[in-house]
Amino acid sequence: MSDEETAEREKMFFRSIKKRIVPFEEDNPAIEPIFVNYSHGVAVGGAYYIDVGVITLESFSEENKERVADFAVIHRLVMTKEALLLLQEQIKNLLDHGEPRAPISDGT
Repeated sequence: MSDEETAEREKMFFRSIKKRIVPFEEDNPAIEPIFVNYSHGVAVGGAYYIDVGVITLESFSEENKERVADFAVIHRLVMTKEALLLLQEQIKNLLDHGEPRAPISDGT
């Protein structure tokens, strides 16, 4: 199943998404990167917010009769429009030309 088919399936499965913030823990992203399966963005004034996290496995359960996704926000990114445009370019380049590589080391 392609990524586009998966995204369409998730849209059809859930009627709404309930967002909750997960307590912040100090981690080293070079050693333990964060897994993300969902993101949500919003613009407020001149700032652009992107919440990243996971829709929990329980959300996909047949017992979820209301079909409400539990979106656990792990991090909230805030940036300017210029930074968002740079991120957009990097994501496009990664999707167009990216190859699997080892994580970037922090030198430790």
